[in-house]
Amino acid sequence: MGNSAAGTIVVTGATGGMGRVLCRALAERGFDVVLACRNIERGERLREEIAAANPGRRLRVLALDLSAMDSVRGFADVLLRTGEPLRGILNNAGIMAPRFELTPDGYETDVAVNCLGPLLLTRLLLPLLKPDGRIVNTISCTWRLGRIDEHFFRAGPERFGRFRTYGTSKLALLLLTLELIRRTKNLPPNVYAVDPGIVDTNMITLHKWFDPLADALFRPFIQSPEQGAATALHLITCRPAPAMKEEYWKNGHPVPPPASVRNHPLREWLWEETEKRLGIGL
Repeated sequence: MGNSAAGTIVVTGATGGMGRVLCRALAERGFDVVLACRNIERGERLREEIAAANPGRRLRVLALDLSAMDSVRGFADVLLRTGEPLRGILNNAGIMAPRFELTPDGYETDVAVNCLGPLLLTRLLLPLLKPDGRIVNTISCTWRLGRIDEHFFRAGPERFGRFRTYGTSKLALLLLTLELIRRTKNLPPNVYAVDPGIVDTNMITLHKWFDPLADALFRPFIQSPEQGAATALHLITCRPAPAMKEEYWKNGHPVPPPASVRNHPLREWLWEETEKRLGIGL
């Protein structure tokens, strides 16, 4: 059991740019942290760094590959067996796949990692969340590029475009988060979607000839990982929890999504199909 009065928070993508910032900041604020990551060796190095600066915090590294639903279930089982209450889940991990690939479950990689994996993890860990528990899902400003249609779960390589596919996965996560907010209004957890803006991480480097030009054009708009993580950190730690509405957060403030998102014709279909495919329900 954790010994932190503040509580325990799960951070996915713990060793990434924003993940590292979030894990350090949470430990500094008195929280115990579960560092969820694919690379255990990198996770252990980060845990040691944070532990040296924050003695007394309980920091655990657990393997999690969001592209494989069996890995998500295995990760959740480890925590469920302890029965330890959770203060929150920061669904921070994300990927922008450079090419079309299918995961072991038959989903496009961005869709699995950015959308289906986080939703499955959240649903499995709901029993552990405290009455004031927080769920924070990281979306992206690229959701505006996304398109959800009946081919969402079985898109082929002919439909793949790096930015469009990534944006589609984030639009799906936004829609599912809004639906989760609607469906959990009478349940304990508080649910939020956060747009961190364009953050200076490895994800924005495309390894193309035009990278220097893109860097020069977009650098003024790019935020540091600390800036990008600030809103999620506020939502997961502040007391009391902000009011939960069908909106997303950006730069520390709630933003109402456009009617095209709130009233998306496939919003309920996406939720029901996701439930069916993942074998979950509320």
